Amino acid sequence: MDASVPVPAASTRRGADFAAVARAVGSAAQNAGEDDALSLRRFGGDCSKPGNTSQVVGSGTSQGRKIADSVRRVTPGGQAALGSGIAAAIDDFDGLYPFRGEKSNRIIVVTSSGRDACTSDQRALIKDAHDKAQAAGLELEFRFVGYKVPAGERADLGRLATAVNAPAPRFADTADTLTPELQKLMPPKEHEARKVTVPSRPGAPETSARPEHPFVVGLFTGWAVNVTGTPVRCAATTNATTDRECRFTMREGDSITLKAAVSGPNPNPMGDLAEQNNPHYEPRKTPYWYGCNEGPRSRTCTVTMTKERVETSKRWADSASSPTGMAATRLLACVTTEETSVLTLARTCAALTGSKAPPNPEVTYADGSIG
Repeated sequence: MDASVPVPAASTRRGADFAAVARAVGSAAQNAGEDDALSLRRFGGDCSKPGNTSQVVGSGTSQGRKIADSVRRVTPGGQAALGSGIAAAIDDFDGLYPFRGEKSNRIIVVTSSGRDACTSDQRALIKDAHDKAQAAGLELEFRFVGYKVPAGERADLGRLATAVNAPAPRFADTADTLTPELQKLMPPKEHEARKVTVPSRPGAPETSARPEHPFVVGLFTGWAVNVTGTPVRCAATTNATTDRECRFTMREGDSITLKAAVSGPNPNPMGDLAEQNNPHYEPRKTPYWYGCNEGPRSRTCTVTMTKERVETSKRWADSASSPTGMAATRLLACVTTEETSVLTLARTCAALTGSKAPPNPEVTYADGSIG
């Protein structure tokens, strides 16, 4: 979805145009089948920054209402980073889990520009899109819908569609014609909708027959942390007091593999002076996982949603010994570090997943001895 406002003098008009796009996207999303996995990505912003495209809603089923609500909160602005948006949309399918369809994987690009404002070489943009689509490793269906695209840019959008083996773009010049054009490209709710199933391990039952269960990833480290492998955005900044978890659902039989990257400044720079003035002191930034198939204190985290795991987690959540809030969480994997100054977080992480508490870290004293 194009959320750019490339001409400052026309920002009022462009803002009204974006409102029409937002309404059309929300309406089309709510017209999709409940079993079809949908996600929403926006593009538009500063060409020099990676934030010129971002995922607004991660992939999942029954998300028509969520997308309709979320798209209204998107603030338009910046340049039309069309190439970044397409490349990132292709990358959204590059993982073990989001909801990758076995029957259909469709990327619908709604744009008010036929050219990428962030490059002067449109031929290179077209080649990059073609190469990336070919390298994706799965069958991707592209569909392009242009809304009030200038006449001089429509041919460029057509060439881009051809490069990714898509039909000719559909064009709409009014809000009244944009919505039906989008709805034609969305699977309907009625019987003619094709159900999209999620790849699973060999021998697993069909997706439609397998129940879904809630899952939560906890980010229990004082450092900034970014987790990959989840179907939703999962990251926290240094010393974050909110957004220390991300929630989604998994079907029985599915697996995901989670990895964490820890970065940022020391979460406790004004902490223990003995540590901070110790020439041998080194912050412990290594991420460890709890609640995973590999067991506690693993470096990566594989989670398989088995029936046994679900039942065990329910018993743990409902028991009197479970920490406050666990009953609502039920299923949880947790990433932490064992930095001395935030060791309480690591112990909380272990407790929430029913794991053995981490050992006390070794302390290197100012004279170099270890205790």
